[in-house]
Amino acid sequence: MITLAEPDSAASAESSPAPPKKTRIVFIDIGRGLGALLVFYSHIAHPWIIAKNDKAPYVDFIEALTSDPMHMSKQGIGQIAVPFFFLVSGFVVTPIALRQGTGRFALNRFIRVYAPMLFVVALTVFLLLVNLHPPSTGQAQTLNPLTVFTNTTLANYLIFPQVVLVPVAWTMIVEVIFYLLLMAVLPLLRRWVWLGIAVELTFIFVVMMSRSQFGPSWSLFAVNVSYLPAMLIGQIVWATTKKQIPLWTGALYGGCAWSLYVLADVIDVGRVDSSYNLALAFAVACFLMGMFAEDRLKQRKIWTMLSERSYSIYLLHMLVTFVLLQLLRPAVPLPIALLIVIPAVFGVVELSYRFVERPSHSLARRLSHRPKPPPPAPETPEPPPPPPVETPGEKTQLVDDSEVTLEIPRIPAEPTPPRRPAPRPRPVPNGRMPRNGAPPPNEPPRADQPRTMTPRANGGAHRARPAAESGVDRTAEPPARRPMPPRRRPSAPPELRYQPDQENQGQRGDQDDLPRHRDSFRHTPR
Repeated sequence: MITLAEPDSAASAESSPAPPKKTRIVFIDIGRGLGALLVFYSHIAHPWIIAKNDKAPYVDFIEALTSDPMHMSKQGIGQIAVPFFFLVSGFVVTPIALRQGTGRFALNRFIRVYAPMLFVVALTVFLLLVNLHPPSTGQAQTLNPLTVFTNTTLANYLIFPQVVLVPVAWTMIVEVIFYLLLMAVLPLLRRWVWLGIAVELTFIFVVMMSRSQFGPSWSLFAVNVSYLPAMLIGQIVWATTKKQIPLWTGALYGGCAWSLYVLADVIDVGRVDSSYNLALAFAVACFLMGMFAEDRLKQRKIWTMLSERSYSIYLLHMLVTFVLLQLLRPAVPLPIALLIVIPAVFGVVELSYRFVERPSHSLARRLSHRPKPPPPAPETPEPPPPPPVETPGEKTQLVDDSEVTLEIPRIPAEPTPPRRPAPRPRPVPNGRMPRNGAPPPNEPPRADQPRTMTPRANGGAHRARPAAESGVDRTAEPPARRPMPPRRRPSAPPELRYQPDQENQGQRGDQDDLPRHRDSFRHTPR
């Protein structure tokens, strides 16, 4: 039974298709998709349900298991997603910048970031104009060309006083600052990765320590810079795993980046609560576990779709959710309202992805794509030069230049030896000329003459050997001859040696009359 089952299992293994090759980093797709969903949930649970005292026992149950033990009751469990996004940016964007270069990278990032941002700001302005109140940070949402421009370019997070139209966009200004810093140190990262990371860490430390020295706008800039250590941790993980820096250097730089992130809490740069350090630690743990488990993860379509739409989900979920809940509540119960709001959010996200984000990605790739060099044109053969005109009394020598190269010297051809005339046959003693130019019977054949059939007077003939080819290839190497072992005559047994009186010693037969050479097999008369 076992012997019969083994061929079947081998045949099934051969017939089963090979697993599809992964084209994406699966743990990053899973992390981005889950992070976008966690932010979506937290912005429904905390700014709306908990802040407005809307009763939802299922939300209380989830919060008791997630946010409360993690000391994230003010912002929710979605707070873990933000440092995870920062880690992904440092891990993924750094090799992209090294591959694309400063100009192409700047153009690519500009289109990818600001095209969806322009759509979201335009939608927010439209909702404000029709008196549908989008979410806000509690600050005045003044509409004028300047505020629209600053919110579109994300410069509003660096200008005091702030006018914020899209509250969730504060993470994007951190991304933009990281892109600018990365482009500034890109020449160092190309040659000395360790030095580039050291310059980035020094820059963060200097900005944070001077936050109160140059006015409120510089203080806002320092607040955004205080989140860059999370991105540097992702960059350090990339440099260490790709062996751009030694392991001990990566551990040292990782500890410095972590210390700078914690230092922001010590000097009080304006964070909401004290859970930021725990959120980063949890995000780093999840990131490393996903990276080590990458070989066992399979690429799934659901994770790819969520990852590709994570930016649109992040920018649009709060805007669409708050506007629809304001229209539905309290007339519609909360569970039913959520069943209406969640599909509507994903519908708007899909429209944004198909008609704004994905076309912007295609445009960014097309504009930042390095054109390939054109293929070399096929070489047209040059017309042969006209034959030289010979003058009377002068000889012209033609040289074929196509055979002459610089790499391989041309070897002059060996002159062909003149053909030697065939020797005349010499007469034999009986006065007859031998046929076919064969030598006399008593004279061995010469080396330069092929052996042929030699007639005999009494009708006998020698065996003829095949004649050698007349043309000799002088350039070919002679075949290596294997030495033949010496012939050994069979000897008599020891007991019969040195005994002259054998039984058949004196008898003679017809075979004794055969000649002792190979010239003839004819019997000689007695």
